[in-house]
Amino acid sequence: MCKTQLGELQRRLKEVEATGAAVFAVSIDRPEAARKLRHEFNLTFPILSDSKMELTQAFQMKGERMEMSDMGYVIVDRQGIIRARRIDRTFADNLKDVLSVLGQVRAERRDA
Repeated sequence: MCKTQLGELQRRLKEVEATGAAVFAVSIDRPEAARKLRHEFNLTFPILSDSKMELTQAFQMKGERMEMSDMGYVIVDRQGIIRARRIDRTFADNLKDVLSVLGQVRAERRDA
């Protein structure tokens, strides 16, 4: 996991949470390593361990030509529908894209 991007995401977490979204990071590291990373960087969102890459494969976030997940984001709505999925190694720097999708989902939920 890119520590720079996780730090930036933590710094801007309130912007994401203001849309009603919850944030989870997914790592192929074992749970102990994920806990250590979370503690080391004072992350307030959970890091889920996906050492068997089940979530990575289900969300199609496996990197090309490598046996690991790639960085990016998946936005899943409350009904379990994937609203956005993108491989983006600078996802936190490009948070405006995530916030745009979350805003659309929130508006649709409000209008329903």
